[in-house]
Amino acid sequence: MSDDDRLLEELKQAATPPAPPNFRPRAIFDGQRPTEITTPPLPQMDTDEEFEQAVRDLGYPIPEGYTLMLVEMQLVQHENFWTRENQGEDAVTVPSNSFRYRFKVVPKSARHDEDIAALAEEAALAQGGWEPPDVDGETSKIINLADFQIGKVDECGGTAETLARSEAALARVIYDLTENPVDQIVIVDPGDSTEGFESAPNAAQQNDLDQTEQVRVWRRILWRWIAAVAPLAADVVVIGVPSNHCRVRKGKAVQGGTLDDWGIEVIAQVSDIAAVNEEAYGHVQFIIPNQYEEHVLFTLAGGKVLGVVHGHQKGAPAALAGWIKSTGRRGLAQADIVVVGHFHHLVIEAFGDMQWLFICPTNDNGSSWYTPSSGERSEPGILTFKVDATEWYALDPIWLGDI
Repeated sequence: MSDDDRLLEELKQAATPPAPPNFRPRAIFDGQRPTEITTPPLPQMDTDEEFEQAVRDLGYPIPEGYTLMLVEMQLVQHENFWTRENQGEDAVTVPSNSFRYRFKVVPKSARHDEDIAALAEEAALAQGGWEPPDVDGETSKIINLADFQIGKVDECGGTAETLARSEAALARVIYDLTENPVDQIVIVDPGDSTEGFESAPNAAQQNDLDQTEQVRVWRRILWRWIAAVAPLAADVVVIGVPSNHCRVRKGKAVQGGTLDDWGIEVIAQVSDIAAVNEEAYGHVQFIIPNQYEEHVLFTLAGGKVLGVVHGHQKGAPAALAGWIKSTGRRGLAQADIVVVGHFHHLVIEAFGDMQWLFICPTNDNGSSWYTPSSGERSEPGILTFKVDATEWYALDPIWLGDI
């Protein structure tokens, strides 16, 4: 072999990698339909039409409704690798490219990248610019006043600081309702509105208010919210449920029935106050559970069902969704949205049949016994969101830790 021939051979080997050993002409069939086709060396092809014609020329049928998807191509080295093009001074020696192709035979609904790009472009053109969506039916704003635990003293202060946080949150809610009116306002007390004296052995020594004072302060806070938002919607609803801190009890033992509860008593008191002024508060309704029950189910203005329960019925947040689903036709499983308190941390969880669970943040003063033992600390806050006929939206947790 001459030096020129040897150089040419080396250039050919350097320019083209050998075909992989498993890259051989073949076709894999599923019944009568080919699912994968590997070709012998063919001239370079670029379009789907060229692919399909080459495969048909090889004798492989492409069934109706199917097409080829290129998954691999391999440059092939062969004896006539170099080709002389043109004549005279314009003559050049160029590689003579041949390729082995491997195709999948796929339904025409399987998109190529270029199909996806075209589809995305069509969707963008069809959608146009973004505009605020029309509200689907009547809208409710849900305001959750969870776990105020009036009387509790801890790292975030005492009653004075709790009142300050409540006023700051109320100001923000009034601003939103003024700027973005709704058809219905729902104030929810998910429980533990007062601290009580039976939550821990040292509760009586740590509180800054007596039991009756705790109830009095909570009544004034709740009425402050009711009176402030009542002029801002034609329909106002106040919902309260019993809870572990508010239940009348001796130590850990509950006394009386399910509604023997200081939070439920405050709902009765503010209902009596509203009844005195029918003109100003006749559109406000007050809802508590039925006797022997601890939850409320309420149909919102847009048609979604809101469920409310304190949450102390289960020992851990992760157990709530399963428990709700187990309550059946008489329980919270009927609700589209379930609101609970008790666990102090904001959690939003989808469960069941496109249902939602909201665990509310707390507006209490902290827990210096729970934080060291668990490593967890909850920032004070009040959760609000809106609901129309199809969904919840406008999630707005009002964080109050800097007050």
